[in-house]
Amino acid sequence: MPISESALHPYIKGLVEENGRLTVTELNHLLRELLVLDPDDLTILAGRKDDKFSQIVRNVVAHAPEGISDRRGYILDKTKKPAVFYAKELSDIITPQAVRERKEKRKSFCARKVDFRTLNIEHSTLGDAGEIFALEWERTRLKDLSVPFDVSEEVIHFSRQYGDGSGYDILSRNGADFALRYIEVKTTKGAFDTPFYMSENERAFIEIYKENAVIYRVYNYNQSTNIGEIKIITYDELMSDYVFNPITYKVTKKA
Repeated sequence: MPISESALHPYIKGLVEENGRLTVTELNHLLRELLVLDPDDLTILAGRKDDKFSQIVRNVVAHAPEGISDRRGYILDKTKKPAVFYAKELSDIITPQAVRERKEKRKSFCARKVDFRTLNIEHSTLGDAGEIFALEWERTRLKDLSVPFDVSEEVIHFSRQYGDGSGYDILSRNGADFALRYIEVKTTKGAFDTPFYMSENERAFIEIYKENAVIYRVYNYNQSTNIGEIKIITYDELMSDYVFNPITYKVTKKA
């Protein structure tokens, strides 16, 4: 189905956070790498050389306030041509050094494309419920810390939009220091030491983003009552306290 302007905002938030700074031209390119576009999105506009999807991306800029605006968890600067999207720091726009560091990390991790037609089918009932449980737990955690930012803008349930393509489920902040926190949620009905599963995509992401990525281990989870417990597993703990056992293989016919 065609992609709407409102549906783009969570993807923009994610790409801006991952890259630090993007022109609208760069954003258009990265969104095309990420999303599986509908034939209607690719329809060339009458009298123009670009398509409907490019127009939707431009509309994100056109419908924003003039000048520099702080909206939807990122900063949009319309005084520049082309317009520029910036990730937010606690008191200012992201620094050039931080932008370079984020872009370097992103080059090492390639998320798969998102296909809206199959996205909802991919969510398991237990896993999806556990993510929502962890999402509310995380928002409560930050509110209890009295953080100086809008929790609703900064705690985003990304797997709802990305499936498992992003390598994490929830984008958040550590706390008042405003440092990014990438959260992968792993849910089981059993005890804390019950084995859980990670895809190669998830394993690669937490290794590349080890300073910011954590696992929220949801356990003793009762889906019908929505009651469970959460422990946070850092990258260092994952590497020192857990064993990775390969249990599946990708089998490809020889050329």
